[in-house]
Amino acid sequence: MAEALNNLTEVLEERQLVTFYLGQEEFGVDIMNVRETIRFTEVTKVPQTPDYVEGICNLRGSILPIIDGRSRFGMERRARDERTRILVVDVNGRVTGIVVDRVSEVLRVNVNDLEPAPAVIRNVEADYLDGVVKLSGGKRLIMALNLKKILTVDLVDAIQAQVTTTTVLEQTKSSAVDLEEEQLVTFLLGDEEYAFDIMHVKEIIRVPEITAVPNASYYIEGVVSIRNHLLPIVNMRTFFGMEDAAITDQSRVVIIDLGNTSAGFKVDRVMEVIRVPKNVIEPPPVVFSSSESEQIRGVAKLNQGARLLMCLNAQNLLSAAIVKELIGETEECIEDKLEKQLMEEEQLVAFRLGNEEFAIKITDVQEINRYTEVVRMPGTPAYFDGLVNLRGNIIPVVNLRRRFNLTERANDDSTRIIIVDVGNQKNGVVVDSVSEVLRFDRSLVEETPKILSNDLDTKYINGVCKLNNGKRMVLILDLQHALKVG
Repeated sequence: MAEALNNLTEVLEERQLVTFYLGQEEFGVDIMNVRETIRFTEVTKVPQTPDYVEGICNLRGSILPIIDGRSRFGMERRARDERTRILVVDVNGRVTGIVVDRVSEVLRVNVNDLEPAPAVIRNVEADYLDGVVKLSGGKRLIMALNLKKILTVDLVDAIQAQVTTTTVLEQTKSSAVDLEEEQLVTFLLGDEEYAFDIMHVKEIIRVPEITAVPNASYYIEGVVSIRNHLLPIVNMRTFFGMEDAAITDQSRVVIIDLGNTSAGFKVDRVMEVIRVPKNVIEPPPVVFSSSESEQIRGVAKLNQGARLLMCLNAQNLLSAAIVKELIGETEECIEDKLEKQLMEEEQLVAFRLGNEEFAIKITDVQEINRYTEVVRMPGTPAYFDGLVNLRGNIIPVVNLRRRFNLTERANDDSTRIIIVDVGNQKNGVVVDSVSEVLRFDRSLVEETPKILSNDLDTKYINGVCKLNNGKRMVLILDLQHALKVG
């Protein structure tokens, strides 16, 4: 048996490729080398680099060398469009961006489908390839690239060295200017324009659902959960004694760093990020009260005084002590509310088998994958599809259509295998398609009728959820029974 499983693991060995196009040619790179895919962004040219080096861009504060994929393979350059992407790859610990025409998909391929590269392939040296994947009976060819040969350590280090030299020179030239300028994030409250120093701005988000907080200050609209951290939201209109306004598509929350904590400030509209000379920022007028003058650090006069920016002192708008006290009082209230909400709600993954819609608890779902090659095993029940290799783990797969005695159906692009964990045992269940993640009140779940369509055995069903005033019926699957052998 152990030998059979070892042989099975070898047979099921596979690779995942991120596929993309350069012209009419389709390429693939190992997903383990891909960090992310980003839209084409502004690129700064770097002198004295090979012609296929596009330049550098700023990726979240890090300098990223960019290579043009077309030029690297001797293809003609083309204008960028909405589909152009930068593939951010990590090879030998060096991170580089590759410009491609468009990204296609993430594809699982069996190593047996990877054939040696022909000696001569249009536009690409065979040494750059791991092989060629033939799909759809040879109608679709994907060239699997060997990034270690394309982006050698010496090549990337040479580019990085030139980038570093250029960056240092540019920083030296601009340092004097930077010392005399400030960078501001500007926003509107009504017709008035305000600004935060960009050094205090952590991020800018759309206005999320805000939970009200009892006994909070009049300008505290409530709190929100951002990446599992509670954040107080200040209504800037109320803070400055202005009439409140409805939230629009342009409304934003500017999240400000207050030192040891953060807070969000709701504004009507974020305008731009601008650089202004320090000498145009004047002290606040004497008409402001002492508290107001602490909150407003100055007024920037732009366009010969035609445009005025109220530059706010972010650190003085809301003290860290107030934030901590507010969050401390709120956490228990929020936890109670969330616990109650979870007690009253069901969250399920919905899927289809023919015209029927089923669902299973999201807590039982590990992941959802495209249908992949399954190895049949003799002497198993008819509804048992076989075994799949999931990152080295052998997972049994149950075909729910056969389990429920439904009509057979050929697998297609919509077919999915839902990996579930029931009683610490992982299984895969084959479904026609996955619909969505449902969230609804537990009161919408009714007992299972004694008779179901398609003569489905009621022992497999835990209940029926009626949505859209009964127009949509979702059968809640009892996985314990559905996966029970026999």
